[in-house]
Amino acid sequence: MKKTLLILLLISIFPDTQQILAQNPLWTDGTAFTVPEKKLEISLFRPAKYGFTKKDEFSAHPIGFFVMPHVFYKRRWMKFKIFDLKFMMSSRHGLYYPYFALKLNRRLSFDFSELVPENAPIPHCLALQNEIIVSHFLQNPSHCSSGNYLITGRLGFKYAFKFSSFEHPLIYQSILYRETVVLVPGLVWYAGADLDGHLNYMFNYFVDLDFYSYGFINNWAIESKLGIMGYKGKHLSAFAGLKLGFSTIPERNRFLIMPIAGVSYILDFRKRTKHGTGLFKKQIFKHDNSLDRDDKYYEDLDKRENLKDSIY
Repeated sequence: MKKTLLILLLISIFPDTQQILAQNPLWTDGTAFTVPEKKLEISLFRPAKYGFTKKDEFSAHPIGFFVMPHVFYKRRWMKFKIFDLKFMMSSRHGLYYPYFALKLNRRLSFDFSELVPENAPIPHCLALQNEIIVSHFLQNPSHCSSGNYLITGRLGFKYAFKFSSFEHPLIYQSILYRETVVLVPGLVWYAGADLDGHLNYMFNYFVDLDFYSYGFINNWAIESKLGIMGYKGKHLSAFAGLKLGFSTIPERNRFLIMPIAGVSYILDFRKRTKHGTGLFKKQIFKHDNSLDRDDKYYEDLDKRENLKDSIY
């Protein structure tokens, strides 16, 4: 109780204290940052992400994969400076095959998707996605702060390969797709920007805005997500917010507003190895360090890695 009162007093007297206390990680979805090495983030509604190395991340939803096969890979390539401003650049690549999800939606009448025309056959198509991502901290991480105001820009395209001879239907207002409010065959290019920051020492916020275009700029869509996320301990996080969309692709306007929410649990397999436990069974392993010292070691290691990501 005394500790809580002291924190609240410091925040009220020194507003900048929030930046010192805000050591919880920022939202990494859509940014150039990847999940830390050997960490697995399992989410209820979003793809699970695993840090294969310090620079490589794989993601796929463990259950949704069987409904809509998909896989995404993100790679951190380089850090560079422009006018003494430090940036990090990554690329993200993915494949997904939505046929089974669309077929299930039609059979069970979930109303997640609307096909035009309604009696159109469900299309067989393989969608390819590639994007370049660049991120920059307006307030760099330091030994007293985890960094704040992470801005991100991205540029990419999606292309749906046709495997059917018939004309593809238009698929509107689908929550089966992570971004667009309408799926069209052919090439869709897009550009977007994100802002992630600390709301206070307990909660973070995220805001993004994306522009999608089919063709050049004749038919387009705009989408935005905004929300708040928080952490419970070191492993559990949750977020809630809204997703907004407006589309003119390709023949009628369509406005979309829907709530978004999710819960994630983080597994750190570095600790499992050090503590002598495998993924499925107990292994014989002896060490002299206590669990508390192990946790402190990895906390300090994460802080050092975060500083290296933004400070030369």
